Amino acid sequence: MKWVVSSAIALSLAGCSKVPESSAGEPDIAGNSVAGVAFDYSYDLTLPSSRISDLQEEHARACERLGPTRCRITGLRYTVGQQGDVNANLSVKIAAPLARAFGRAGVKQAESVGATLTGADISGTDVATAVAATATERTDVAAERARIDRELARVDLSPRERAELRQQQAVAQGQATAAAATASEQRESLANTPMSFDYTTGRGTGLVDRLQDAGDTALGSIGLTVTALLWVLAALGPPLVVLLLAVLVWRRWIQRWWTELSARVDRRLSRPRPTAHDPTSPSQR
Repeated sequence: MKWVVSSAIALSLAGCSKVPESSAGEPDIAGNSVAGVAFDYSYDLTLPSSRISDLQEEHARACERLGPTRCRITGLRYTVGQQGDVNANLSVKIAAPLARAFGRAGVKQAESVGATLTGADISGTDVATAVAATATERTDVAAERARIDRELARVDLSPRERAELRQQQAVAQGQATAAAATASEQRESLANTPMSFDYTTGRGTGLVDRLQDAGDTALGSIGLTVTALLWVLAALGPPLVVLLLAVLVWRRWIQRWWTELSARVDRRLSRPRPTAHDPTSPSQR
């Protein structure tokens, strides 16, 4: 099974090097899926932040042009960080036979506007074994329900036996419903392939591109520092103005008055007081 999945992934990646064309001018989608294997595609794209929204929109339109029966948008995210970095994502579910060609076309569209493919993940899950197990389970449950129905058709059943069979019938019905839901999910996973495009801000993987990204990061850090200082000034500005006014009033008027008052008090306290034996005292006269 590992060999089957590995061969399928290798086949998918090898097909990216050449795009065969059908007689109608559309990509040949034969061999884009492997029977019994459910694939999941994921692409990481790096490009300037100013181009991300346009590329995301182009990928979304490409999905919409296929129609809701062959491609459905399941998620769309676009966020801008404090330094202006953009992180975005587009998630779709596309008909399995179209998945490889759609992903290849999406990457080529991205590269045409200056994006760099920095990562690709194509993973496969073996569903064939699970499908076979589910089919066996549904067959067994159907046989059990048929047996219970035959037993319930008997006229010689006691009330206790009939009640037990009713309980067994309810359990079998629940098992049949669960098995049907599982089979539906398995068919969905084989028929439609999840695919996601992740967009991040950047210029590429070369030395020059990395140096430019580093310069952008430095400028963003400076911008954050200036912004933080402005926030501090905005928050502390009014209290600082009031404090400066209070200091100015103190130094301009109150400090001089306080100094003169303190000097008077000190002079009055420093005068000698007359004693009772002082002949010059008015009381001795």
